[in-house]
Amino acid sequence: MKDCSNHKRDLAGISDMKELANMIGDLHYETLAELFGHLSRKIFTDAKKDKEAKRIALAGILYELNYVLNGCRNLAERAWKISKPFMVDKK
Repeated sequence: MKDCSNHKRDLAGISDMKELANMIGDLHYETLAELFGHLSRKIFTDAKKDKEAKRIALAGILYELNYVLNGCRNLAERAWKISKPFMVDKK
C-alpha cells in the first residue's frame, strides 16, 4: 500500500470540516470560483498520476470529481456575476 501521509486530515490546523466549510462558504463567489478552479486542476493532475500507475478505478473517479469541481467553478462564477452589483466594498 502506498504511503498516504501527504493526504492531510486537517487544513491549517482546522480539523472541524463543518467549520472549514463555513469559512469557505463565506468567501466572495469570485474567490470561491478561483478555489474550485485550483482544486479541479489539482484533482485532474492526481487522476493522471493514478492512471499512469494503473489505478484505473481511482483515476476514473478523480476525473469525474475534476469534472464536477469544474462545474462548481462555473456556477460560482455565475453567482458572482449576479451578486457583484449588490456587493458593497467596505474599506
